[in-house]
Amino acid sequence: MAGEEIVYGQGTPAVIEPAMPLFDQVVDDIKYKAQLLARETKLSSGVIAATPQGFAIGFFLAVAMMLGPFLLMGV
Repeated sequence: MAGEEIVYGQGTPAVIEPAMPLFDQVVDDIKYKAQLLARETKLSSGVIAATPQGFAIGFFLAVAMMLGPFLLMGV
């Protein structure tokens, strides 16, 4: 060790070839799961944003269906 000279700037030593198909498969799996998560998040935020409007429409329709027959019969 005392007589060895250390050479810098020669890159990383490659003992074996990396298993790139394995890494590609893992990356594809992560991309797929991230896309599913993003799709679910967009859907749930859209539903949450439309909830007050849907509640108001449903409430007024329910009131109209309850009072409509009475108004038509003239009571």
